[in-house]
Parts: sequence; structure tokens; C-alpha cells
Amino acid sequence: MNSSQHSMMKTTLIIVLCLAIAAIALGFRPNPTVTLALIMKVIPDVSKRIGSSDWSAAGKSDQLAAGDQVKTGKSALAVLKFLDKSIVRLREQSQVTIGSDAAGKFTKVVQLNGGAVGFDIKKQTNEQFRFTSPTSVASIRGTKGKWSGGQGNDTLVVTEGLVNLKNDVSKKEIDVPAGYIGFSGQDGSLSSRPATPQELADADNAATGGSPNELNLEMRDSNGNKKDLKIKFKQ
Repeated sequence: MNSSQHSMMKTTLIIVLCLAIAAIALGFRPNPTVTLALIMKVIPDVSKRIGSSDWSAAGKSDQLAAGDQVKTGKSALAVLKFLDKSIVRLREQSQVTIGSDAAGKFTKVVQLNGGAVGFDIKKQTNEQFRFTSPTSVASIRGTKGKWSGGQGNDTLVVTEGLVNLKNDVSKKEIDVPAGYIGFSGQDGSLSSRPATPQELADADNAATGGSPNELNLEMRDSNGNKKDLKIKFKQ
């Protein structure tokens, strides 16, 4: 190798090294320009982590790409909206990682690292939507419900549609239909049963935006007659 070739190789190596350092400094993530979801709502103590950067306060309309993370603190809430209008609601003290898989069909992935999320996933045609954890994979094509766990034992409650639930330890799979609750354990166990009315109500509240509340007001008309007014709202 002559001195000219050696100098060129050295220059190329320096450029590659500089690009690598810049990627780390900026918080590298796969496909950083592809926005998968937006943060549509934050109730205090919601944080985001873009790529490998440090955690920072999350705000409304923040964009999320593959590799980005969102977490909620105590009494906090975050609402994520994907480009197909699917909604994922992070409940308090929850953490998720956004991902994608372009192998074959485009797949949107939400990895639950802890806590619980409510979901309202629009019908998927040429795409797929998956919830994952170290233990389980829930493949969704259009449904509502609640996914919780993320640290060994996972629970899936389906209020609408059908979800395929797979245990990654035992490789077993079951379909969990509307009205049922599925359990996937780190010991490889996988089962389902009809959900109780309370479990279904909690899952529906998680999927649609909060616990229903009723405010009872006592009103009087111009003639002094008493009337009771009931107002239902969601927090």
C-alpha cells in the first residue's frame, strides 16, 4: 500500500469515526425520520427518551419514531396517536418503547416495559400492530382492550375484536376474543377465561380514556321547583 492509499484510508476511518460519535451524541435510532406516532395528551410527569438520549419532559405533539420511549409517573397519563389513528393510552407508572418491523408487512410495535396501557387499534389491512413484552406478543388487527404487565407475567383484556396472544417462552398461542381475559406467564403458561364485568369495565375505561364519573346537581327553575341533573363525564 502506497502513502496515498494509506492517507485515503486514514481519512475515511476518521470520517466514519466522526459520524459514529455524532450519531451517539444525537441519540441514534433506526429510521429517525420516520414518524410512527404523536404524543396527543400529557398529564404532568410524562417523560420521553429519543433514541439513546437522556429522558426529558414530554409535550403535546412530540413526534415518536422507532426506538423512542415514553413513561408516566404517579397519577400521570399519556395518549399516543399513530398515523393510522390508532390510540394507545399509558396509565400511571407505565413505560413503552415504540418500534417497527418492515420485514414483509409493515408492523407497528409497542413494547410494554412495565405498567399498563389501554388501546383502541384501528383495523389493520396491509399492516400489523403488536404489543410485546419480554414474555409475550399480542398481535392485533383492530380491537380495544387493556394490556398490562411487561415484567414477567402479562394480562390481556379484550373488549372488542380478537387478539392472538403468544407466550415467547413456551411458544404457545391462543386467540382471546371480546369479553375474555388472557394470561401469559414467564413460566411459559398461557390461558384465558371469560372476564368479569369489573375487569371489562376497567379495560374499556383504559381503552376509551378514563373512568366514567357522574356528577349529581340539584337545580331549581324560575318557579323554585327542584330538579335533579345528572352529568356523566370522564377524567
